[in-house]
Amino acid sequence: MTETIYFAGPDAEVRSIHVDFKCNAHDIQRKIALAVGASTQSIFRLVNEEGDVLGLGPNIPPNSANAPYKLEIRKCTFAKEPLVTTAPNPAIVGDISDMRAALEKLRVSLEPKVRLNEFSEDRAPKPSIKRLREFPQHVWTDPVPTPAEFASAHTQFSAAELEHMKDPTFDVLKYSEDQLILLFEEMFIELGLLSTFKIDVGVLRRFLRCIQVGYNANPFHNFRHCFCVTQMMYALIHVTSLVKKLTQSERLSLVAGCIGHDLDHPGVNNAYQINAMTELAIVYNDTSPLENHHCAMLFTILKRPETNILKQLTDAEFKEVRKHIINCILATDMAKHGEIVARFKSFAESFNVDDPAHRTLLLQMIVKCSDISNEVRPQEISEPWVDNLLEEFFQQSDKEKLEGLPTAPFMDRKKVTKSSAQVGFIGFVMIPLFELIAKVLPNLEQPVLQPIKAALDYYKSLTK
Repeated sequence: MTETIYFAGPDAEVRSIHVDFKCNAHDIQRKIALAVGASTQSIFRLVNEEGDVLGLGPNIPPNSANAPYKLEIRKCTFAKEPLVTTAPNPAIVGDISDMRAALEKLRVSLEPKVRLNEFSEDRAPKPSIKRLREFPQHVWTDPVPTPAEFASAHTQFSAAELEHMKDPTFDVLKYSEDQLILLFEEMFIELGLLSTFKIDVGVLRRFLRCIQVGYNANPFHNFRHCFCVTQMMYALIHVTSLVKKLTQSERLSLVAGCIGHDLDHPGVNNAYQINAMTELAIVYNDTSPLENHHCAMLFTILKRPETNILKQLTDAEFKEVRKHIINCILATDMAKHGEIVARFKSFAESFNVDDPAHRTLLLQMIVKCSDISNEVRPQEISEPWVDNLLEEFFQQSDKEKLEGLPTAPFMDRKKVTKSSAQVGFIGFVMIPLFELIAKVLPNLEQPVLQPIKAALDYYKSLTK
């Protein structure tokens, strides 16, 4: 059944779109963009007469031209120019490809075998292999930059921009996804990871391209969220000066773990996986099925020589990095939140930076904080993400109702409001978590805790 949705934009002109049950949030955003002549990169919100923000999904209540919804448009200043690569000359591409293949074969035959340098499908989890087969072939074969081209591409960022990336207020919405890839690379450069672990710039670029493809176009759990979490981790270790105490292996583990922490997220949570008895729930025996899959996806990508940024690590380095990455990603399962927080509380008062168990738990806490750090950012950056998360929740709840599965009240569009959801989450999860880590890490009050508390006050004011 098709419904007509009427809305009035900033120019007060009433327009309409048609929505049916097949439409998702991205379909509706595109329809609205076409109707008002706006960029599809803009952020759209429909608000009813009561001031409630409506989720962009197939269940938007139909209305009439006499009672249109209010359309709010927030423009994101994305870069206009895509990342430029040089196209190969068709006349010589065949010869170059043959020479490259011959040289790669020789190189592999001469170097010692390492853990992830050979790709073997029968040794990888089936869900991750199935997903990688869906990747477009060009992500493995596209030309990669030479060191000179790599350096040249990074000149588009000013020193001030790169320094600001170390701050929690960094505006992630003003950059295109191509630029986010370059900014990821800047983190590797600034942290000294390229030089320490002899990471080839072409392999790093291809790895990040595959990561980009590996994130699905969900309203919330997408590639831009991946960057948000990684950048917040990067900011936290700098504002607290923890970066000076981390080993290079720990730095690499944090960056790679954050980059892969939600890889191939399907837009539905672990409760859905388990209740629906999905392939992931069956493969991982109902134990953190999503987080286990994210880990498997990351290391399956790393198994391929074209994208293996870990291939120059020693056996000891690789074992340590893999352990930390797995621990950090699995720690993002909120089902383990209470257990991890309780363990960290027992360490906090007598935290010993030289104790390996304490350091491991601190890395997990940093990734956990970064994963739920949205309200650390200014409201104009953070609030659109809240809308996106609620839309993802609402879509899952709608799906569960259609399939006769249990639903969670906080995901039901008929039972939850943005303000009530935020007040509960910020007050009972975010603030206690960040106050706890602040007992170990210095300088979190002004740049981190104060913005979170201000966000709580803001959403409380909306409930009155």
